Amino acid sequence: MISLLFATLLLAAAGPESTRTESRIGKMGRILALEDRRSVGGGELDRFLSDPDRGLRRRAALAAGRIGDASVVPTLIELMNDGESEVRQMSAFAMGLIGDRLAVERLMASLKDSDATVRGRAAEALGRIGEARAAAEVARAVLEATPKNAPLVTVRGDDPGSGTDPWLELRLGLFALVRLKDVKAAESVLLSGGRPRFDWWAATWAAMRLESPTLKPVLVAAAASDDPLCRALAARGLGALKDPASVEMLASLSRDTDEGVAVNALRALAVVGDARGVPAVAAALASDNHTLKWEALQALAALPPDRNLRAKVIPYVGHQRPWIRAAALRALARVDRDDFALVLSGLDPDPEWSVRASLATALGDAGTEVSVGILFSMLEDEDARVLPSVLEAMRKARGADSVDTLRRHLEHADFAVRAAAAQGLADLKASGQSDALAASYQRSLADSDIDARVAAVGALAIQKDDRARANLRSAAQSDPSRVVRERAAAGLKALGDTPPALGPEAVERPPLDYREWMAPYEPTPGATLYTPRVFIYTQLGRIEIHLDVVQAPLVCESFMNLARRGFYDGLTFHRVVSTFVIQGGCPRGDGNGGPGYSLRCEIGQRPYGRGMVGMALSGKDTGGSQFFITLAPAPHLDGGYTLFGSVVSGMDVVDRIRPGDVIDRIDVWDGR
Repeated sequence: MISLLFATLLLAAAGPESTRTESRIGKMGRILALEDRRSVGGGELDRFLSDPDRGLRRRAALAAGRIGDASVVPTLIELMNDGESEVRQMSAFAMGLIGDRLAVERLMASLKDSDATVRGRAAEALGRIGEARAAAEVARAVLEATPKNAPLVTVRGDDPGSGTDPWLELRLGLFALVRLKDVKAAESVLLSGGRPRFDWWAATWAAMRLESPTLKPVLVAAAASDDPLCRALAARGLGALKDPASVEMLASLSRDTDEGVAVNALRALAVVGDARGVPAVAAALASDNHTLKWEALQALAALPPDRNLRAKVIPYVGHQRPWIRAAALRALARVDRDDFALVLSGLDPDPEWSVRASLATALGDAGTEVSVGILFSMLEDEDARVLPSVLEAMRKARGADSVDTLRRHLEHADFAVRAAAAQGLADLKASGQSDALAASYQRSLADSDIDARVAAVGALAIQKDDRARANLRSAAQSDPSRVVRERAAAGLKALGDTPPALGPEAVERPPLDYREWMAPYEPTPGATLYTPRVFIYTQLGRIEIHLDVVQAPLVCESFMNLARRGFYDGLTFHRVVSTFVIQGGCPRGDGNGGPGYSLRCEIGQRPYGRGMVGMALSGKDTGGSQFFITLAPAPHLDGGYTLFGSVVSGMDVVDRIRPGDVIDRIDVWDGR
């Protein structure tokens, strides 16, 4: 059997048994209970942070970061003097999650720690806190960690999904500079004498995210790298610069033999928006690769219209794959805006709801009187999943004239429609809607999903009248969900009011046996450790995932329970973003559904490399049943989304998943 991820490390970190009135597993269970309540327990967590057991100190530091209470920062600062590097690493990570500037000076000092991972975690934390004056110190730390006497540092084979990879310190330092948004500091690291210092995907990612013309040499060099990931990221970065001078290079990359490179080049050409990119995008329509066809159609929906492409686009409106039909409609609305409605008049309503939703988006983009007329008729669609797209299209096409339509849909039976209506009113900054929004909020209290209430309190926060303030205060005090209470409190604060105390976290999910789920930290003598795993069966093959029950016990328990009861059987991968993620687990199939309860985030240090499994969110602590699998490293997800597993076999299946592919079933093996 395979030992639990991180368990060996954590168990080795445990100090010798001492005379204690409470068992180690009991203390671990209490730490998890504090996490659940989002409470430091009136000083109880501080005591665990000072426990003689180094494993407990480390786990308590993680809990401190997840809870996010700044009152424990002084204790975490003191822990940066701990003799155990693993405790210092986690203390730095926790201070980054909390984000209190009181930690800055100690973290800057820790950039010179004797342990490389501690230095990396200190840089990461400074980036999360966003302390601008730390950028120069982080840059110096990165340069100090960079191999010397090499004109170009070429890195291949690093593991961006590992928290112990030997290149971790450098990666965390580069990513910290991105979070700090200090281009000058980044230039000092990424460039040497005007030339790139690295041939490495992490350096290219940093240059791509900073979107600075001064870092274009990094992107240009990466576009010629032998590493496909570097080329793909270079294409994204060149697109983000929106420099027409890059069109020729992007057109060349759009013909790259690697699908990920070509996909990102097509997207970049769409972002640049130069008409000279249209021929390269149109050429991709002739590809045998359906993903490239799809990306080309989406790019044509953003590029300057070329009516001569009408004949090339129209055949895809009747394509057998719904996701290609959906993209074709948006492309056609762009290239043939004048006759788009005429084309539609000859078509029957598409049998697939997602295609009709995409049509609504296309009509909103067109914005003509005829298009608006069609949108009004689409408000009668029998599938409620279409209506959020229709309402957003109405808002976009009609502006303030759509307020009455949006307000009426605050009374709709479907929670996602009510959420879309409230969001539309918020986007329009429509005033005088407090009564309607308050009524919608009250109706939404009966929903198992919180989206409609979250949207309602968000829209109430821009009303700025006494009725809105009263409803926000009521929601902040009494809503069943802490997430909604926090949003309402934030709305009050934005209006200049003092929000009420939120109180402890209400558990909105099946109960968790804290002691059972902390058992990996203290196994029974003679018992073999195991890694729980799940097997996702699809028509394309099987995906095996090992679950990280040590770092994410709550999410793992929920995921396994849902799988055991057949919740996922027959659901689809409703969201597929090539070179980024595949996402499934929505019982509605539109990304708005869940299991009827919310899960708090269990943020950990493990980074999002390729094949990592994370919990999808609509905001902090809003996890449920939807999960995603990364197709490439995604550092911007680190520290923001619960990572609860990794694919150990079947990534070839993951790569072939397309929108609408079905999860036949998920089997669970947990060692029993």
